[in-house]
Amino acid sequence: MDELTLQALEESMWRPETRFDRAYMEAILAPGFLEIGQSGRVWSREDSVGLAPVAIDVHLPLGRLEVVELAPDVAQVRYTSTPEHGSRGAALRSSIWVRTDRWRLQFHQATPTAT
Repeated sequence: MDELTLQALEESMWRPETRFDRAYMEAILAPGFLEIGQSGRVWSREDSVGLAPVAIDVHLPLGRLEVVELAPDVAQVRYTSTPEHGSRGAALRSSIWVRTDRWRLQFHQATPTAT
């Protein structure tokens, strides 16, 4: 399992220079990508690649990141996102990455941490 690559890919989703680059997002998100956000909102692939740039409030590197191999060429990345400036609370996050010709993000879910 290529843990460093998956960590870099996951963190790229939090960096403005890649997160708001439509071509990058189209290349990295799987065709059936779906996200359940921290607010409970469901985001499609098209919702995600078309986002207008906004400030991203998160501490990098991502906290408590671990990579779990679910099957050959399928990995779950789990971590905690923590805001730098307190714009929203911390969240437990889980991403499913699938490798065909390259790693692509298939699914992401965020759950607010207990207060």
